[in-house]
Amino acid sequence: MGKTLKSSTSNRRRFLKATGASVAALTLAGCASDDAGNGGGDSGGDSGGDSGGSGGDTGTTTGTPEQSVDEVIIGSNHPLSGSLAATGVGMSNAIKLAAMRKNEEGGIESLDGAEVTVIEGDNQGAQELGGQVSEELLSEGAHVLTGCYSSPVTTAATQVAERQGVPFVISIAAADNILQGRDFNYVYRPQPPARRLASDYADLVPSVIRDGGGTIDTAGLFYINNSYGQAIRDSLREFLPEQNVEIVEETAIEFGASNANTQVSRLRSADPDTIIATTYVAGGVLLAQALQDQDYRPPYLTASASATFTDDDAVSDIGEFANGVLDNNYALNPTVDKTAEVRSQFLDNYDQEFSASVGMAYTAAEVIIQAVEEAGSVEPDDINEALKGLSYEDHISAMGAIEFDDQGENVNALGPVNQVQDLSVKVVYPEEYAEADPQV
Repeated sequence: MGKTLKSSTSNRRRFLKATGASVAALTLAGCASDDAGNGGGDSGGDSGGDSGGSGGDTGTTTGTPEQSVDEVIIGSNHPLSGSLAATGVGMSNAIKLAAMRKNEEGGIESLDGAEVTVIEGDNQGAQELGGQVSEELLSEGAHVLTGCYSSPVTTAATQVAERQGVPFVISIAAADNILQGRDFNYVYRPQPPARRLASDYADLVPSVIRDGGGTIDTAGLFYINNSYGQAIRDSLREFLPEQNVEIVEETAIEFGASNANTQVSRLRSADPDTIIATTYVAGGVLLAQALQDQDYRPPYLTASASATFTDDDAVSDIGEFANGVLDNNYALNPTVDKTAEVRSQFLDNYDQEFSASVGMAYTAAEVIIQAVEEAGSVEPDDINEALKGLSYEDHISAMGAIEFDDQGENVNALGPVNQVQDLSVKVVYPEEYAEADPQV
């Protein structure tokens, strides 16, 4: 079932004020079913129609001087239960933290201090619930939406937002076809899509290895078998040969798999210079377990857009075997003070680690808040126009200013190279974002 959270202070609307207040869960009508797979932050088991209301109908409007806006409502559509919940809850908490910080600064200045409120919907990581949860959030008054971690879920959720004419800023979801070829006007993605992530892997990771004196001529692909994993695979097929890296094996893991023994046996037989993992958190953990069970590790264990090796808890669970893994993915910018400040505040408020996936959701929320500030309005079309012209530099992600092209993609999106060193995830390349030198 899809779920939203209801505050203890309102019977009129299901919402959560971003002040750290406790809430009670309220189950709404909806049909649960098998998870359709994970998406752009996906982990192969992480640990792994019209809306009934419009996206701006909350009893307050802008555009007329006699009416004022008391709150700006962000609808957070993430997996709060099920196999993707460990990351999904963290992402939704990050959105609440962004709202909390804005409210502590005095709220939306252009709206006379209107508070930012977050309402949460639980898509359970199921594709068929993505659109339903978007509809529920809109019917509860959301002015703008964000989500959904899984690419298949995000594909469904964004369709509803586009049809309703309400802006949707993707928190994480990498599959290219979420935006490309759909002619959307209301959907935006700050993070790099699959094609850019794979291109950055090919451009950056072999260079890091070769500059360190290593050899990388062959690769084996290990990927989650859904739209996210397939999109990374397809783009790696295109870009790796341009960097003189031959793919000698490809093997997929299904969502919900219990082990990766067969896949690792195939990779071991191919004996590549590197294995490139593209997984949700659990899929990468299964890969590491199978590699250790078979006493095998290629010269370089790497990843492209894998949630596993940018997740502190997953790295801790894997242990020493995770050290040395090179992963290109979105990353937090360690060179700005704001990153450490937000990370510390997140840990204090939610007792969770602030992973790169969680950090990307935080950035998406700040993009929304900045767009509302620039729009000076909660009208969907006003927010949408602000997003189209946005240039947002004061964020914590390791990339340049967030600016969107005609398809809603961030023209400055980047997948830097991270490396696990002493069981800590560190940005190692490009140098402008690096906090440590790569160890090859």
